[in-house]
Amino acid sequence: MGRNRRYTAISLLPTPDSLRFHLVDHVLLVVHADFPPDDGDWQRLVLVRDANRLKIRGILVVAPPRASISAEQRASVARFLKENDARAAVITDSALIRGVALAVGLFGVQVRAFAPSSLVSALDYLQFSQARHAEMERLIESLKKQLSQPQTAPDRPTSGSLRPSVC
Repeated sequence: MGRNRRYTAISLLPTPDSLRFHLVDHVLLVVHADFPPDDGDWQRLVLVRDANRLKIRGILVVAPPRASISAEQRASVARFLKENDARAAVITDSALIRGVALAVGLFGVQVRAFAPSSLVSALDYLQFSQARHAEMERLIESLKKQLSQPQTAPDRPTSGSLRPSVC
């Protein structure tokens, strides 16, 4: 999963994570913060995604209205889905994000957008076990909560690093 906090070289004030992710069976769950992912978070996601390319058959994206990805990132996702015959389901309230998903789908990429109230339909689309739907719902809520936790600066920086130590 992504790190809980990150510190910039300019400041010891933490920056919030822009996304969280977790692999559950054959589905990569990605929960976005309500802003575009930063490069470090995106690179970690791609690293995990590509390392598990033989296992991943679906990607479930939970995207708040202001979450968006760049054209380059969309191309990376589309390429991954096509090369691996995988599907993506996007859960969002945003008409813009649903429109982007529809447009990407017109290019032969297996992607569909769903309203938050249609999570069961999204999981069925990804062929995720019905017996594990409740587990996925709890995981989504847990990742959302992690993204929304207030960030605090450390008492003191660790030696030679601007990252907090993990206990």
